[in-house]
Amino acid sequence: MADSERAEAKPADFDEKQEEQVEDLGKSEASAEQPALEEPALDELTPPSPATAPAKRESEKTAAAAEKGGGAKATIRVDLERVDRLINLVGELVINQAMVSQCVEEAGLAANSSVATGLDEFNQLTREIQESVMAIRAQPVKSLFQRMSRIVREAANATGKTVRLVTDGESTEVDKTVIERLSDPLTHMIRNAVDHGLEKPEDRLAKGKTAEGVIQLTAAHRSGRVVIDIVDDGAGINRERVKQIAIEKGLIPADAALSDTEIDNLLFLPGFSTAKEVSNLSGRGVGMDVVKRAIQALGGRIALTSTPGQGSTFSISLPLTLAVLDGMVVRVADQTFVAPLSAIVETFKPEASDIHTIGDGSNVVCVRGSFVPIADVGALLGFREPLDDYNNKVILLVENANGVRSALVVDNIQDQRQVVIKGLEDNYGHVPDIAAATILGDGRIALILDTDALITSPANKGGAPESELALTG
Repeated sequence: MADSERAEAKPADFDEKQEEQVEDLGKSEASAEQPALEEPALDELTPPSPATAPAKRESEKTAAAAEKGGGAKATIRVDLERVDRLINLVGELVINQAMVSQCVEEAGLAANSSVATGLDEFNQLTREIQESVMAIRAQPVKSLFQRMSRIVREAANATGKTVRLVTDGESTEVDKTVIERLSDPLTHMIRNAVDHGLEKPEDRLAKGKTAEGVIQLTAAHRSGRVVIDIVDDGAGINRERVKQIAIEKGLIPADAALSDTEIDNLLFLPGFSTAKEVSNLSGRGVGMDVVKRAIQALGGRIALTSTPGQGSTFSISLPLTLAVLDGMVVRVADQTFVAPLSAIVETFKPEASDIHTIGDGSNVVCVRGSFVPIADVGALLGFREPLDDYNNKVILLVENANGVRSALVVDNIQDQRQVVIKGLEDNYGHVPDIAAATILGDGRIALILDTDALITSPANKGGAPESELALTG
């Protein structure tokens, strides 16, 4: 097309800028008439880098999986306060479910009635909702165990020791609140194991051990609870030194006759410390009594076993959740209490021939050839005088983390149900032998028994010595 023809084809309002664009277009048309190689795509010109190639393949796989409905599970971030409120509402639901059950029972409806059948389904649904909501707060202890690796390294460097940390059961899940509040006690125990438990490398070699000390940190579910063990292969507890320090500090009389278990438990007394000088790890006024109180505040318990020359084991037993527990509702001296079901081994009514009196005047019951000390719950809590006759009474055989058993005497068993835990520490204060409180279906308040404290109560209140408690059962 001639330039004159192009000029004639221009509209009246055709400006110079548009004219330049048309000229450029004409040049491109002219170049397109000449044969040229086809331009490759940009992706073909630029080879994928080693870093981007796998990412590209992974994105293609993810897209393909998403098309098939097999993509990764989606997650959301939720404010913890909302989760706590949901858990509190589920707790109220459990209480209301117990109230409805109580009303149906008092109405005397037949077990095969439509109301009773619907109530059974409601109870099952309530339990499933409670378990699902509790699972929302459940988290693996892996994050807590990973923090302990740094604590071990720092303590080993400070003491000049070679220490290796071995962990197991990191996928064990526990309530998030428990994990947060367990960090400080566990840190103190790990430092204690490195500082006091393990020997210097030269001392270990002299004893035929490896120069490297080993600390094992394990977690597992046992009998409805989470058990965390801290095991070291050190020298164990020097019981003679521990007893001598306790005498010097005035914690026990000089002529006290203590068993190995009782000497080991001296470590948990307030004011006890074996540190000779103050350091970043020891002698700072924070003893094992602080650790014990922190664990008890979580509804847990701590036990210690030690073998001289081989090492020590600290075992922490914790509830899976801090909100709801399965309990057995019992009556004692016209009072209603709840005993944690996880601590009860069995229940039975004793025969007169099963009860025996030992030298100090306390009573034991024979359970399949083993003698277990009796703890009268009503007398220990101050509701009545000690019983002389256990006829028509019920015995709850309970066991603590150490395997020590005790026979708790109650008047009768009323029910077995889920109860919502209401703490006493913040709202009222510490009550001896009581772990917490709950609200029953009829609206009454019932106290939850601290079975571990009741096991040792006979020793504290003039009953069977703790050494006998440890040897029986």
